[in-house]
Amino acid sequence: MNKIHDIDPQQLALQHCIKGESGCSWYHGNWHLLKSLGVVSTSAVHENTISHLLQLALAGKTAPRILLTGSTDETLVRLVHNTCSDLGIQEKLFAVDICATPLMFMQAYAKENQIELVTYHCDVLKFEAEKNFDIILTHAFMGYFDATQRPLLMEKWHQLLSDSGKIITIQRVRPADSSALVKFSAAQASTFVDSAIDAAKSSGLTTQTEIDSIKSAATEFANRFVSHAITSKSALESLFTNAELVFDLLEYHRLERKGVLSGPSVPSNAEFAHIIAGKTPGTSCQLKN
Repeated sequence: MNKIHDIDPQQLALQHCIKGESGCSWYHGNWHLLKSLGVVSTSAVHENTISHLLQLALAGKTAPRILLTGSTDETLVRLVHNTCSDLGIQEKLFAVDICATPLMFMQAYAKENQIELVTYHCDVLKFEAEKNFDIILTHAFMGYFDATQRPLLMEKWHQLLSDSGKIITIQRVRPADSSALVKFSAAQASTFVDSAIDAAKSSGLTTQTEIDSIKSAATEFANRFVSHAITSKSALESLFTNAELVFDLLEYHRLERKGVLSGPSVPSNAEFAHIIAGKTPGTSCQLKN
C-alpha cells in the first residue's frame, strides 16, 4: 500500500467500491477531493469535541478495544490514536465497513504512522466479533440507515459493546418539517458545484482540465447523495432508550457556519447531538440536555 497522500481515490474507488445500482464509487472516489476544497462536512469539523468525548469515555481504561464504524476516511483513526497517546493509553483499534475503499485508506494511514489497525470488510449489521468493544466510535453514521434499519444498528451496537463500554457519536438532527429522505435541491446542487469550483480556483487549480474534473466530481456527488433524516430529538433519544442504552452525556449544539452553502452533507448551520451512551450509567460523564 502506498503512502496515503500518494493514493488516487478515484482509481481506488473504481477498483474496490461496491458495484451496481447501490455502488459507492461516486462517493468514495470524490470525497477526498471535495473534502480538500472544504465543501463537505467531515468528522474533522467536530475534531475537538470527538477528542473530548473520547477522553471522558476512556477514563480508567488502559488498553481499550475501539471500533470505528462508517468512517469515510482516516480522520477517526488519527483522532483516536492522538487522543490515546495524549492520555498515555495504548489502544487496540478496529474498523468495519461495507466497502473496502475507506478501509484501505485507514490502513494506509495506520501503516504510515505505525498504528495497529484491524479492519473488517463487512456490513456492520451482520458483523460479529470474537470479543466485545470498550468504545464504539462513529460520526454522522445514522443518516445512512432508514427508519426501519436504525433500530437494527442500535441493537448491533448494543451487542458489540462490552458491559462497561461506551458508544460515542455525533449525529445531526434536522428540523421537524424535513423530508425523511434528504437530497440536494436543484438550487443547492448548483451552489454546491459553484462553491467547489470557486474553492478550487482559490487554491490555485485553474486549468480547464482541473476545473472540469472538479465540476464533474461535485455534480455527481450532489446528484447522488441522500441522507435519512432524524427530525426530532425525541426520535433520536428513543433509538437509544429502546435499545436499552443509557446516556452518560447528551448535549445539543449548533454548528454555526457563514455562507450560502447548504445541503445534506455540507458544513452549513446545523444542530448536532453529542452522545456518550452505554449499557450501564457512567460515573465520569454528566448528562446535559
